[in-house]
Amino acid sequence: MIVEHNVNLNKALMVDASHVKAHQDSTRSPLTPEHQKLGKTKGGRNTKISACVNGLGRATSMVLVCGNEYDGKSIFDVLPEDFSECYILADKAYDSNFIRATIADGNGIAVIPPKKNRTEHIEYNAAIGKMRRMVENFFCRIKRFRRVATRYEQTPENYIGFVTLAAIADWVL
Repeated sequence: MIVEHNVNLNKALMVDASHVKAHQDSTRSPLTPEHQKLGKTKGGRNTKISACVNGLGRATSMVLVCGNEYDGKSIFDVLPEDFSECYILADKAYDSNFIRATIADGNGIAVIPPKKNRTEHIEYNAAIGKMRRMVENFFCRIKRFRRVATRYEQTPENYIGFVTLAAIADWVL
């Protein structure tokens, strides 16, 4: 039985990444796909928005990564420098010993469900983990903007600009 904790929303950070399909016009740049942050997947070229949101579900930081890149590679790019005494909520894609150790070294509390193939038992508080839905809801809200839901821009700077505008609108509305 897991005891439910009262989580201070000011001390909760949720991290996740979401795929964005790239329109064919976005690939016509002289830049390499890696510089454009376009990864090749089964469905074509994709970009991934990696984001960290606060306890209210509002974005605190975002970066673009290639669509075929492992989610855990960008977790420390979106987390703040000081996340001590914060709950870091993420999904199973972020379950690795390195990520857990780095969060623990920074005095953070990792709330990440263990993968099924894990050999050692990891404690996971599912009641706190349910708050992770806020990062999913954030992606749903910003993807209502057509320019965010489908990437048309050729440069990652232009695209992250539109993503940032959508995140600002999310803060205001």
